Amino acid sequence: MDTDALYAPYRNEKTKAFNEKITKDEVYPQAGVRIPVLRSLAKTISNPDEITIRYHEDVILKGLAIAAMKAPLKEKLSKLGSMLDALSAWDHADVIASSLKPRKAEREEALAYFLKLLEDKRTFPRRLGIVYLMSHRKDYGNKEELLEAITEADNQEYYISMAVAWALSFFYIDDNDTALPYFERVSEETRKRAWQKVRDSRRTK
Repeated sequence: MDTDALYAPYRNEKTKAFNEKITKDEVYPQAGVRIPVLRSLAKTISNPDEITIRYHEDVILKGLAIAAMKAPLKEKLSKLGSMLDALSAWDHADVIASSLKPRKAEREEALAYFLKLLEDKRTFPRRLGIVYLMSHRKDYGNKEELLEAITEADNQEYYISMAVAWALSFFYIDDNDTALPYFERVSEETRKRAWQKVRDSRRTK
């Protein structure tokens, strides 16, 4: 698929410059296409496998197209697994994780898959797992299981630490009594980041 042609009407130099600033370590060049546009474009793609990844946005587009497929979760996760090596920026993980919407009957299958990703040695597949569990935390009853797995995934890598901190802050805002003990399971740096996110949230005093 020629994403150059697909993106042509939507390229924006200001968007490109901004995205380059917030994804400094990205290995793919930016095309300058906004996320809402990618979401719309993804719905028009019947076969995500046709997307050749050359741009930063191609990774997001492919993930969104997989999420939008009218197919069983097993097929979606198979396609997602084949593109994990392409994840190379925090927004790749975050946008894709929040876009996957398993049906109620598929939630346990999804849980098993993303819990396994927390053991991945690669930064952004692991972040994908953390952000998925955070984003879908209200779908699952056992918050302690999620918190234990997420805090176990903490390490010194910046994008992992930030994801764990982000998740901890959301769990704390939801239910501080349940989440509080898990702040002691992470590194001091992650703990500081989590408390800062709690303080920054408008949902807390």
